[in-house]
Amino acid sequence: MTINKQLQSLKDRLANEIVEPAWGWGFRVAISVIVPVIASIVSANPNYFWMVIAAETVSIVELKGSAGFRSRLLVAAIIFSVLFTFIGSIAAANIWLAVLLMFPIALGCGLMKNLGDWGLGLAINIYLFYLIASAHEVPFPVVKERMYFVALGGLWAMCIGVFSFSFLPQGKPYRRTIGNIWKAVENLMLLVANDWDPNSKKSSIRALYLKEKEIRTAIDASLALYGQLYDEKRQQPDQEKKLSYARRCASMASLQIISIANNAVLLFKKPLSEAFILQMHTILKVVEQVSNRMAFYFYTRKEEELLLIQSRLERLSKFREHLYTFEESQLPECERIVRHINRFTNLVELSIKTVSTEKEKLMFSQYSLMQTLNILHPKHLQNNIRQFLNFDNLTLRYALRMAITATLGLGIAQIWFPHHGYWLPLTVIIVSQPFFGATLKKGIERSIGTIAGVILGSLIMLLPYAHITRHFMVLFGATLMIYNLRKNYSWAAFFITIFLIGLLSAENQVSTNILLERVIVTALGAVMAVISGFLLFPSWDKKLLPNYLGKAVIANYKYYQFLMGVREAEQQQKPWVIYKIAAESSNSNAFDSLNRYLTEPKYRANKNIGAAYFTAITYNIRITRELNAYVDEKEAGEASPTINLPADKLIRQIDDLFQKTITLLKGMPDITIDETGIYPEMSYAAIMVSAQQKINLERLHIELSALYSSLIH
Repeated sequence: MTINKQLQSLKDRLANEIVEPAWGWGFRVAISVIVPVIASIVSANPNYFWMVIAAETVSIVELKGSAGFRSRLLVAAIIFSVLFTFIGSIAAANIWLAVLLMFPIALGCGLMKNLGDWGLGLAINIYLFYLIASAHEVPFPVVKERMYFVALGGLWAMCIGVFSFSFLPQGKPYRRTIGNIWKAVENLMLLVANDWDPNSKKSSIRALYLKEKEIRTAIDASLALYGQLYDEKRQQPDQEKKLSYARRCASMASLQIISIANNAVLLFKKPLSEAFILQMHTILKVVEQVSNRMAFYFYTRKEEELLLIQSRLERLSKFREHLYTFEESQLPECERIVRHINRFTNLVELSIKTVSTEKEKLMFSQYSLMQTLNILHPKHLQNNIRQFLNFDNLTLRYALRMAITATLGLGIAQIWFPHHGYWLPLTVIIVSQPFFGATLKKGIERSIGTIAGVILGSLIMLLPYAHITRHFMVLFGATLMIYNLRKNYSWAAFFITIFLIGLLSAENQVSTNILLERVIVTALGAVMAVISGFLLFPSWDKKLLPNYLGKAVIANYKYYQFLMGVREAEQQQKPWVIYKIAAESSNSNAFDSLNRYLTEPKYRANKNIGAAYFTAITYNIRITRELNAYVDEKEAGEASPTINLPADKLIRQIDDLFQKTITLLKGMPDITIDETGIYPEMSYAAIMVSAQQKINLERLHIELSALYSSLIH
């Protein structure tokens, strides 16, 4: 690798850290762990082992969202740690009681997937403390000591966690989620711009959609933490209202980029001069750079970032003016690209005005005494219980499969690996995923990472001054484990093994036999998880994919009905963006299901089905894009009215075609169509649309006709 490429790689890593600071999270875990480790060395008290484990598991919970939400996560992690240390210690008196209790505990941990990433983080506290505490029977006074040190470790980790976010500006967590949206916009624009570079390989339809899907994922992640959509009429705190408007601008900017991408593909097929191609490539690269700096600006709010954005907007304006000197600028596709770039520029300027007007206070000054007490209000618990008890069919099947396999794994461990066999059910729980392909992938990655970690960790412990190096193993193992957790699971498993070897050696518990036993039970747990994914309540996308496609078509139809004014009563209560989110999320679910289906063993029997579904999903995605483009024109038209044209006949034709498509889907095997919320008999009012909106409707009709034809064949 050349020096320039290495520098670019380093620059990209630093850019990612600004948007998503995994290093900061890793250091928080490391600091939380290293202090109890040092305390155990100084005091020579083996109970500090429990403090170390508590500090690690509480700090491993990722802190996102508001200060109140983060505080509730930390409190919940401590409560679960202490509670299941007690339950596990009591159950240790009877190994078969411990095995039986594993079932409801693992079932509950599986259902916590309904709560999102933070629910999985809390689940780690539950099953880890239960498994370790139930491994060995101890007298009740020792149980109380365990609970004391677990609580102490949890409180220490909580102090580190609260300190880590108390001095953040109040709006920074929210702004980071908006920065992630801009980063995803930049990634899509990078592909679009590179397609105009004569020296670059052209991007596939799939590659472009994956980048488009990243934008949807970033928006969903922001909504999961800050669910209030922007509504001019709703009463909201001033800062929250401004940030929700800034997020709306970022979302609308992503629509402009998607429209630019679609028109750029069409324009590139026309006969173009080399000079025009070079000019267009330059313009698209500047749009990409603006998106990049917007991501940085939303995170830092630094003046230098603002100056960079303004300078690039000025360059963009000059390049656009120069574009008009080319004959190709008169092409309809080029005109549409320029129009969407102008809207993109306006949205960037609106976003900047929204977040640059005043200085933010620090988080610790955000809460009065009563607001601090309100953090633990029972209403928050009620909402979480409601989410937890959402017995979705897929989640329940996953939870049952994991519970049965983990219980069986603990039973095997109690018989053949009585001392450290808890690694077996622990591996089963971690490796098990809702779908077979993901379980197989994670099982392989965990096995490879664990074996490599055991080999290297064992070699390090044979070196001189092992009593010093083991502390570095704990520190760097904890940090790098977190850093790689979302990036590469093999590396995460590798570093968690290094961490555990350093931790166990600090307590004089490490030996060659223990390390070998860890390798065996980890491999066995991974195999059990993979086999159970195949045999126990399997979720095969061969059966799920047709329903996902049906839901995606229904979501588009509801979106269409809303935009065409059929849902007039709802238009007064709900923003159109709710239907946009539903349609895009349904497309995303169908696309993910297709990708999983292509990895299933049963797919090899008939590969033509995969291609047919890909075609149908692609048409449905294009329908959503045209609906988004239609509403984007409507939003822009409110600011700058254009000539309106009648479209009643076309709108009714599209409605009839939607109805025919849904009827066709209902007649297919393995598809269940839920028509709740659809108006079966439409009475469209006379609708006047702009010239561009009529083009969008005509394209929608073409894509819907193509979808209908693909389903027939």
